[in-house]
Amino acid sequence: MTIAYRNLLKQKLYSGINILGLAIGLAICISMAIFVESELGYDKHINNHENIYRTSLKMTVPGSPAQHFAQGSVYNAERFSANFDEIQEATRLREIGATLGFGNTHFSYDGINLADANAIEFFSLEMLQGDAQTALAAPNSVVLTESAAQRYFSSTNVMGETLMLANRISLKVTGVIKDLPTRTHLDISALISMGTAPEFLQNPNWDQNPSFNYLTYFQLAPNTDIKALEAGFPDFLENHVGEGVSDALNYTLINITDIYLNSHFYGEMKENGDINIVYSFSIIAALILLIACVNFMNLSTATATKRAKEVGVRKTLGAKKHSLITQFMVEAIMLCYIALFIAIALVEATLPIFADFIGKELAFTYFDLGTLAILLSLGLCVGLISGAYPAFYLSAFKPAKVLKGEVTQGKAGALLRKGLVVFQFSVAIILIVATVVASLQLSYARNIDLGYDKSNTFVLRGLYTTEASPQRDAIKTQLLANPNISSVTKTSRFPTGALTDAMGLIHPATNEMQLMPVLSVDEDYFSSYNIKLLSGRGFSRDFTADVISRPSEENPNPEFSVVINSVAAKTLGYTPEEAVGKQFKVLFTRTSEGTATIVGVTEDYYFSSLKTEVAPTYHLLNHNNGYNMSIKYTGDTAQVRDYIEQTWSKFVPEQPIALDYLDDRFNQMYQQEDREFIVFNLFSLLAIFIACLGLFGLASFTTQRRTKEIGIRKVLGASVLDIVILINKEFSKQVLIANIIAWPAAYFIMQEWLNSFVYRIDLSILPFAVATTLAFVIAWVTVGSLSAIAAKERPITALRYE
Repeated sequence: MTIAYRNLLKQKLYSGINILGLAIGLAICISMAIFVESELGYDKHINNHENIYRTSLKMTVPGSPAQHFAQGSVYNAERFSANFDEIQEATRLREIGATLGFGNTHFSYDGINLADANAIEFFSLEMLQGDAQTALAAPNSVVLTESAAQRYFSSTNVMGETLMLANRISLKVTGVIKDLPTRTHLDISALISMGTAPEFLQNPNWDQNPSFNYLTYFQLAPNTDIKALEAGFPDFLENHVGEGVSDALNYTLINITDIYLNSHFYGEMKENGDINIVYSFSIIAALILLIACVNFMNLSTATATKRAKEVGVRKTLGAKKHSLITQFMVEAIMLCYIALFIAIALVEATLPIFADFIGKELAFTYFDLGTLAILLSLGLCVGLISGAYPAFYLSAFKPAKVLKGEVTQGKAGALLRKGLVVFQFSVAIILIVATVVASLQLSYARNIDLGYDKSNTFVLRGLYTTEASPQRDAIKTQLLANPNISSVTKTSRFPTGALTDAMGLIHPATNEMQLMPVLSVDEDYFSSYNIKLLSGRGFSRDFTADVISRPSEENPNPEFSVVINSVAAKTLGYTPEEAVGKQFKVLFTRTSEGTATIVGVTEDYYFSSLKTEVAPTYHLLNHNNGYNMSIKYTGDTAQVRDYIEQTWSKFVPEQPIALDYLDDRFNQMYQQEDREFIVFNLFSLLAIFIACLGLFGLASFTTQRRTKEIGIRKVLGASVLDIVILINKEFSKQVLIANIIAWPAAYFIMQEWLNSFVYRIDLSILPFAVATTLAFVIAWVTVGSLSAIAAKERPITALRYE
């Protein structure tokens, strides 16, 4: 240990480079391990989680994009349980967009759910007050989380208190549960007994509704064969739902612990994570640590000549090979543990910043015995990996050759060092290419012609509630009275959201049923968003027949108008010009239909993210579904916002306003990609920095080793530039080889990443040219600066070296 300490001090530069590189690599590796552990730990607090599964639904109809739902029909829990012995228990949740409050104060919060009576025990929710078995048994019962109880009553002692649901249904508080842990896919602030559903939905036959609104969870018997169970679902659908249904509907099961990272369907309770991010961050962190280990091996073998005589003398004095290997391994491990302690300090300092950036709670408890053992093992493993080759390399020196000064004649060590430099720069080049491609794709997504005007637009949500719905027209009229507000339009959904509402229709050419996404709008939608019409017209107040009407006894087959987009026209077999005036049947239920006449065809516009394909869509003039208002304005944003808030308070004082800026929602669609981009940037910079540290060390050693050669060349007339070019040539060849290796790998990786976007850039030569240029510039600056310093030394000083 004493010899190791002395050698560390004797070679301060190289030891410092090794320690710094390893510290950064270890810090990134530890941070990523904390992140990965956090991501993989979702919902594992739930008892028997290994046997709890949620159903997922894929709907595939010819002529329409496949749709994926986290939800299913209300009757799935009962019907599946009755037909499959493997299902031991089932429960349902339905998140409802309704206000909950008391008196004249009503709040619209996320996490308000209808829930079956067994939900509390099923999800291992911890009861603070009340009985888990009976709290949700009776209709008009509500169980609150402790945060919700504090929000409503400023206390958690709320048993027996009363809340109003949708300002019309009285609920009795029958329990309080502990706030859910952050690592769960569930979003629960209040659970309302499922027995309240008939009154809330105002439908005595609510449990026969085939629409997809209910999250359904099954507890399966231990050791159930999931694939075999899923294989029985198609026959079940054919026999219990309807003939031919299994061609369109495909139910699958996903374990509750896999939902957060592997499920991204319509109807998820909250935004989930992404397993691909976990994989990519882990791989990059491991590569950076590997680059640091490569630095260690490179510098250790490069500086071997400085310790060659030490090895020769010690062998001459009787030292065995294994004792030399042990000595060098101890030195490597000691350096790694010094780097590990620095890495722990770096993680402690930067983890809160990283956690805040990704929006997660991350904790680093390194004093825990288990964590401490893992950290010490990590340091040991890195030390063994980094020090193994140098130890065997140094201990293999022959005493006779060493003492004659012949140790530098072999080429194996130099070849390995060059190979390791090539590896380092290959990784760095791949990361640079990834960064440039991600930047270009995100810029493309933000600047593409969306087909609609999103500028200067507010979106007012929550107009579906009992309080707000009757005030829609009055609110719109009041808003338009402001000279700074140019237009207001009511829609069922708005751009940047998911276009997930769909209705069946009969294809006019094939006479087959298919689903097509539908958007309910008013007469001002197309003009407000400046959506261009390719043919025909938009909806108009001058044509009363434009308004949708539903079948009735007096009019069993109503007629109304629709406006479709260009891809819908193509799906129906028409050009935009041919489509105008054509008709098709719209299915309201299995037994009722109406006739839609196409009056206009719009350009395709990107309603959602570029990761989703533009869907064939038809627009209905349906004022009843105007759940949202899009408000276009000019002038001062803050003043317009104040006016909208004042208008809302005037007409819906009991409900808090839900107002968003459309540009903000647009940016949120690419928030995950933005974070990936920033992390890619950071990782690329760190990988390049660590590679430069190693290159700096190698260049420093190379210039020292060639000090006499440089002196002789200067005496013979070589200029500083000649010497810089000479030394740079050696490393430029390695960077060139690194580019040759990195380009195909980077091309394949980024093609796969771009394939996740339906609308994307084509890979050009630009990212690769940028990466190549940066790699050469970095290498030339690093090596050139050191060789220039050596070249400027007086020749006499160089010739006296050593």
